[in-house]
Amino acid sequence: MASETEMNLIGPPRLIPALSAGFNTVAGRIYLILLPVVLDVFLWLGPQFRIDKLFSPLLTDYANTIARFASAEIAAQINELTALWIESLKDYNLASTLQTFPIGLPSLMANRPSGLTPFGSPAVLEINSFSAAFVWWLLFLIAGFVLGCLFLNTLARSSGETPVKFEFKAFAIQIALCMVFILTLLASVILISLPASVIVSLLAMVNASLGSIALLALLFLMIWLFIPLIFTPHSIFLGQRSLLVSALTSVRLVRNHLTGSSLFLVAAILIAQGMDVLWKIPPNNSWLTLVGILGHAFIYTSLLTASFIYFRSGLRWLMDLIKQQSARMVQA
Repeated sequence: MASETEMNLIGPPRLIPALSAGFNTVAGRIYLILLPVVLDVFLWLGPQFRIDKLFSPLLTDYANTIARFASAEIAAQINELTALWIESLKDYNLASTLQTFPIGLPSLMANRPSGLTPFGSPAVLEINSFSAAFVWWLLFLIAGFVLGCLFLNTLARSSGETPVKFEFKAFAIQIALCMVFILTLLASVILISLPASVIVSLLAMVNASLGSIALLALLFLMIWLFIPLIFTPHSIFLGQRSLLVSALTSVRLVRNHLTGSSLFLVAAILIAQGMDVLWKIPPNNSWLTLVGILGHAFIYTSLLTASFIYFRSGLRWLMDLIKQQSARMVQA
């Protein structure tokens, strides 16, 4: 019989060692930041795919139609909202769809308004038909998703003690699993949000405080349901070929080590968002923006690599925990 001391060989994953290992890994393999850097440079200096001239007349016609049947106060609010949307569309670059979520490349420039570059005004490609806009949107979406999968696949293979060679068949399976995962996640959010939003709206009509409480409860429900799935892509890119097993592994790790997993997630978000304040300081027409792009890519790549290292450590701890539980059952 193994003694209690012999069974407690592996501890739970730890925050600081995982973060340190992630930054050290990327510093030693700086090529890992290449894909995010290329994406941001393209969004910064490349052509701007504009759709404002296509959608602005549509939004204006919609606002005018609603204003005919609405009261003066509501009509004024709709006109203000329409003007805000039209102004936002002037700076919107359809190529920013290359940044996909939750699986995709991290990007500093995707959410920044387009403007002057160090070379002057960027080239602008006006999209003049809805079919062309849909095709470009779909192409950018697919390309961003595939590049995001390639990026995570590279980080997963590079985060282990021994780097693993790229296998196209395994990568194709990972793309398929991630696509099913995202579609399932999206369908789940819609199925929960639609009836929940109706309930929140009804409660808000009865009492504003009840509506706020219901909205807060909905937010906590979403967090409770979906945060435990955060390591599902990690399991997929580390070789698990079953989406259900990947999801259950993520849930089991988070549930068994909720405090540590929550701290890791919060620390990663704080580091990433805190550094983003610095990277966003230079204007688009300054070459210092390139420094921001490089720094952003390094930080996010390091944090994602750290998350793979944290998950690997968590898997070893989880397997050891299962063995300990089995041993206790045998002893009993």
